[in-house]
Amino acid sequence: MPTRIIVAARTPLACQVLSRALARCSAHFKVVGCAQTKAEFLKEVSVHRPDVAVVNSSLQDDPQGGVKALREMRASGLSVHSIVVLDKDEPEQVVEAFAAGAEGVVCSTDPFKALCKCIRSVEAGKIWASNQELHWVLKALAERRPVRVVSALGNPLLTLRQEQIVRMVVDGLPNGEISSKLHVRPHTVKNHLFRIYERLGVSSRVELILYAMSRSKCS
Repeated sequence: MPTRIIVAARTPLACQVLSRALARCSAHFKVVGCAQTKAEFLKEVSVHRPDVAVVNSSLQDDPQGGVKALREMRASGLSVHSIVVLDKDEPEQVVEAFAAGAEGVVCSTDPFKALCKCIRSVEAGKIWASNQELHWVLKALAERRPVRVVSALGNPLLTLRQEQIVRMVVDGLPNGEISSKLHVRPHTVKNHLFRIYERLGVSSRVELILYAMSRSKCS
């Protein structure tokens, strides 16, 4: 089955160019809808239910329209793997994109092949970001209040104990310190992390932190 993609960019020309480029990039990519505004994007996602949404951070009607569109899509309960194409690779834009629900970010100055790899990665349930972008996100997380991991509908995805462990991972604690604080064996912490990874579809501590950020809700 082809990967069904929605493209959102500032102009019809930008949408057409990106759509054709994606078709040339892989025979498995199929663009099923295009949008230039937040309202058009939300409508296209609702109608076509794509596998992946590739959204420019700024849209025709709003310099921050792409990020706002992801927030509204998530609030409506629609679950779509999302990628934000940033105009500039800057800390604030990267953090805002992930906080809005993006699972991958690329910059408009990146090679086009990077976007194709990003699409394949996020569709497989992975997080796509450069080392520098991860550093910015982790720094932002260190300055934030701990959050709860919830679904797009706001329902808890983890048990209370698992949420405790996620918060400690976000705070940068290694397994040994987590086991000490919770008064359990290190092996028990490993088992909890294995179940957390399996439940959330992540495979590393960094992916867990980014997932927690993109699906977070203030306690």
